[in-house]
Amino acid sequence: MVKLIVDGKEVDAPRDKPLIEFLREIGHVPGFCYTGELEPYGSCRLCLIETERGITTACTLKPAEGMRIETLSEKVIEMRRSALELLLSSHYGDCIGPCQDACPAHADIQGYLALIAMGKYHEAVKLMKEKYILPAVLGRVCPAFCEEACRRNLVDEPVGIRLAKRFAADYDLENGPWMPEIPPSTGKRIAVVGGGPAGLACAYYLRLKGHEVTIFEAMPQLGGMTRYGIPEYRLPRDVLDRDIATVINTGISVRTNTILGRDVSLEELRENYDAVFLAIGAWKSRKMGIPGEDLKGVMHGIEFLRKVNTGEKVELGERVIVVGGGNTAMDVARTALRLGAKITVVYRRSKAEMPANEREVEEAMEEGVEFLFLTNPVRILGDGRVEEVELIRMRLGEPDSSGRRKPIPIEGSEFRVKADNVILAIGQHCDEEFLRGLGIETRRGRAVVEEITLQTNLPGVFAGGDLVLGPSTVIESIATGRRAAIMIDLYLKGKLETAREVLMEPEKHIEEILEDGELYELLFDLKPYNHWRDVSEEDYRETKRRPRAKAKLTNPEKRITGFEEVEKTLNESEARREASRCMSCGCLAVFDCRLREYATIYNVKPQLGRREKRFEIDESHPRVTLDPNKCVLCGLCVRFTQEISGEGLIDYLFRGYNTRVGPPLGDKMADLRGSFVGELADICPVGAIVERPPLTKPGPWKTEKIRTVCNGCSFACEMAVEVYAGTLVRASSVENSWNRYICDICRFGRPWEKSLKNPLLNGRPVSWEEAKSFIEKENYALILTPDLTNEEIEGLKSFAKQRGIPLGSTVSGSPSTATLDDVRKARRVLLMADPEKFPLLKVLLRGKEIVEESYDLAVVEGPAEPLDVPTLILRKGANAEGLLRAGITGIPKAERYVVVSNEPVELPGDVLLVPAGKWAEKSGTVTNALGIDIKVGENGGRSPLEHFF
Repeated sequence: MVKLIVDGKEVDAPRDKPLIEFLREIGHVPGFCYTGELEPYGSCRLCLIETERGITTACTLKPAEGMRIETLSEKVIEMRRSALELLLSSHYGDCIGPCQDACPAHADIQGYLALIAMGKYHEAVKLMKEKYILPAVLGRVCPAFCEEACRRNLVDEPVGIRLAKRFAADYDLENGPWMPEIPPSTGKRIAVVGGGPAGLACAYYLRLKGHEVTIFEAMPQLGGMTRYGIPEYRLPRDVLDRDIATVINTGISVRTNTILGRDVSLEELRENYDAVFLAIGAWKSRKMGIPGEDLKGVMHGIEFLRKVNTGEKVELGERVIVVGGGNTAMDVARTALRLGAKITVVYRRSKAEMPANEREVEEAMEEGVEFLFLTNPVRILGDGRVEEVELIRMRLGEPDSSGRRKPIPIEGSEFRVKADNVILAIGQHCDEEFLRGLGIETRRGRAVVEEITLQTNLPGVFAGGDLVLGPSTVIESIATGRRAAIMIDLYLKGKLETAREVLMEPEKHIEEILEDGELYELLFDLKPYNHWRDVSEEDYRETKRRPRAKAKLTNPEKRITGFEEVEKTLNESEARREASRCMSCGCLAVFDCRLREYATIYNVKPQLGRREKRFEIDESHPRVTLDPNKCVLCGLCVRFTQEISGEGLIDYLFRGYNTRVGPPLGDKMADLRGSFVGELADICPVGAIVERPPLTKPGPWKTEKIRTVCNGCSFACEMAVEVYAGTLVRASSVENSWNRYICDICRFGRPWEKSLKNPLLNGRPVSWEEAKSFIEKENYALILTPDLTNEEIEGLKSFAKQRGIPLGSTVSGSPSTATLDDVRKARRVLLMADPEKFPLLKVLLRGKEIVEESYDLAVVEGPAEPLDVPTLILRKGANAEGLLRAGITGIPKAERYVVVSNEPVELPGDVLLVPAGKWAEKSGTVTNALGIDIKVGENGGRSPLEHFF
């Protein structure tokens, strides 16, 4: 051991352990190119540390007595960030899809579209609800910012994300909605004032944290603007009610008809609750400030919609002028039309610059609403009530602060139109006077909050929704509600200020981020590094054109006769087909990319100084994609295939700026012939080589990794089965496993996924009842296979002994006598097993001499007996060694057999084949050919055979 001073602390370090490995054990040192199996490479320049001699790479140093090291000094952090910026300047690709970035909630749209395409609708809703609530509502009223950003716009038409979402959400509601598990109560109580989208979202996500939540709502029912501001023809009340129920049924208390300031005070809430969230909306309508605005017959849009939606009688004349160009104006116009009036919408800009959703404008026009563009009221005329409106023509000048061209009145262009009513829908704001009375700071019709935390000037009081944003969409309000819930939870834990600092400058809090999983998740939830390709139609010239699913609208003549829903939901095949139009823009390695992880932690600015490459993406291989544009030339893949597996599948090509990695010149990935093609995807730290799972759509999703073994051979290589929503997505290697790598038999052949569905009697499927009847006669021999864990073997062995049943197995010969240490120490090896059948031999025997005599290790294929040197005997199946060590070998003579297996076994006489169950779903232990006992599974579940034997 040697003494080192690391970040000011004295530590003992092993003298013979590489310095980078020791530093990573006690702290954080990033890097791509280092592997303990090979000599240091130093190409990525990320493992920089500071010593007395200056800044250097940790991978090229060895521990020395008295060495002083700084791993997170300002200078080190800045130089690592510079190195990351250089790497990112040549990393050209998409982290996430543009749709996800455009969504105010940053929902995983690519992920849930993939689930919809696969027919997993409850699972799709579950993924949606990670970022937003009320998916059935949003499937109807969301303006679909995601579709505007969809890359398919460059091909034909954007994916109908809203339509596909609506189908999945409706299916979920109609077939027993997915509901989250709520953790035990924390004992903390939060008051949410306002039961609209923001308040409901905040309440829901606080409940997911285990907090007790009470919503105080001024109106008789929850929903806010979704209930009182959106007409039923767009959002049926039964859909709204059922969607809201999935929120409230998590255990949220509700007090309706309770007005803040009248029925309960803010002081009272602050006194009785641990935190308060204000989501009281922006219900005050803006005035135009023109003569005649107070005449009878002049109304405000939100108040008009509220009255209609609550069933109040609203008196309208024959001719109604609606002023405004937003979605509220469209809702007002189409609602008034259904009440029998003739409607003219007056808007001061052009149609192209209307903020209203394009489909809302088109549907209004179809229904007969007339429009006067580039026109604005200057006064309202009448004797006591509205009779006429004087309008003026406008022209568009230079863009204003909104980015749209400023409307300018044309002098002398005034004209008048007859009107019985004028409904102003030009915006809303919060009641500033009321808020100031509560002690809340306001500015320009909004509550003032700290930008990151959403906390007001009153400690413990947070705000969101329209109160903070001004008039906004449902999805924008929900996004603020979720963010507020996260911040309130951190406030309750005393971590709010730390969280704010982490989100502002993560590079100054690296230790805290890596030590506190909550802060780590917060950073990657709210401020992940992302970048995208710059693309044009030319990039998609070969993409197949596929027509977009069209929204099913009721005939306009029928629509205007009532308030029945205008748009119908897609059917299942249409929804799945539409979801499958997604081009999966986001990187399949997004949840595992270390480049993105480091860029986030070190607060690298997106796409800083990027130089674009334009190499061809190689998708010729059925399961692996190579995108040289993303490669940062760390060399891991090249070094693995050239020096560890020895297959030489890929290498560096060309020199200088055009250097890339790939198969030999002239070859494609499909031409590769090796056993570790898929391993290149796990080795790549930047998503340049990725595996495409054999699914309808590949996701990606943040999978659960269940540690198990491959049952392809008796090496029983440790691996992880990656699972999402009950789907076995892929196998991946595990870094701290004895084998470290997994071959393509495991990865692509997927033996761990295979299982017989039902028992087979003489090759024909039978019911479990018939199988039990066969077993109850007991005049058979029980045959076990390597498809069983040690625990299953012992259980069946006990079963056979109790019943007096002959016991055997498909395995014969003797156990191995070689250990892993024997293999590692051996220099001369007798090889009598095929490395193509047992590919890990290529790695284990790297650098050893293969001989036929004077060997110190023998590797043979069973059945076999050990030689006079340590002998590794390899067989088919994960637990062949476990059967041998349990003394269960060979096939006893019998007229009838019961075989526990996942594949057919040929024996004389009647044979009942009982499924052993998918290996990926097993729990227990196995013993591999090297005598290593390996734990499989992490669910602690029962054996699938327990209910049968």
